[in-house]
Amino acid sequence: MIKIESFGSGSSGNGYVIDDGHTQLMIECGVPFRKIQREMGHDFSRVAGLLISHEHRDHCKSIKAVIEGTAVEVFTTAGTRKAMLDDQVLKLGPLDRYRFNTLKYRITTQIGTWFVTPFEVQHDVQEPCGFLIDNIAGDRLVFITDSYYSRYQFPNVTHIMVEANYSKEIIDETMTAGFDLKRKTRLLESHFDFGRTLEFLQANKSPRLQEVWLLHLSDSNSNEREFKEETQRVTGVPVFVA
Repeated sequence: MIKIESFGSGSSGNGYVIDDGHTQLMIECGVPFRKIQREMGHDFSRVAGLLISHEHRDHCKSIKAVIEGTAVEVFTTAGTRKAMLDDQVLKLGPLDRYRFNTLKYRITTQIGTWFVTPFEVQHDVQEPCGFLIDNIAGDRLVFITDSYYSRYQFPNVTHIMVEANYSKEIIDETMTAGFDLKRKTRLLESHFDFGRTLEFLQANKSPRLQEVWLLHLSDSNSNEREFKEETQRVTGVPVFVA
C-alpha cells in the first residue's frame, strides 16, 4: 500500500513524498525547505532518495537546502543534474555534486524498497523525465508532470500522479490577445491539458488502480471541481487534487 502526500503542486512550487511503510521517496523539492521539514515532521530517516524530474526551479529550488540539511541522496538524469549545477541561482557547489546519482531512461534503479524507471517526456528543458515506480509489495505508481503527452502505456498500475495543468477551452477564451499568445503557445507545447490527462488515464487505468492524484493545476486556467469529478467518472477510483 502506497501513501502519497503533497507539500505543494503548481507554478509556485512542487513537492511530494510516497511511503510504502518501509522506506519513503521524495519527488521534487520546489517548495521552501522549512515547509518540507515541517511536512516531514523533521524526520528524514526513512527517505531512501529524492527524485527530480527536471531543472525548473518550481521543482528543485530547495535542492541545496535538502543536500545540506539532510542525508538524502538525489536521483535525476544527467541532463537535469548538469542544468541544476550550472544554475547560478541554485548556488550548488563542488561538494553538492557528490550527492547526485544518475538515472538513465528506461533503466531501473533500486532505491530502498523502490524500483525507479525514468522515461522520456516532452518539456522545454535538457533531459526531463517521468517516473515508473514499483515497490517490493507489488504496487506500481506512475508520476508524470510538465509534459504535453506521453508516448508510453504502463500495465498493472495501482497509483497515478499526473499533471492536469489547464483546460484548453479556458485558455482559448482567456489567452487570445497580445502578450498572452506567447504564454499560451508555451502551455500547449510543454504541459498536459485536461483532455490529454483523461486520455492518459484511460490508456493506463487497470483493474488494480487504487487512486489518482491530479498535479500542477493552473490557478487561472483550470477548474478543480470539474477536473476531479470527470476524473472520478473516467477511472472509478478516489481522486485527489494536489
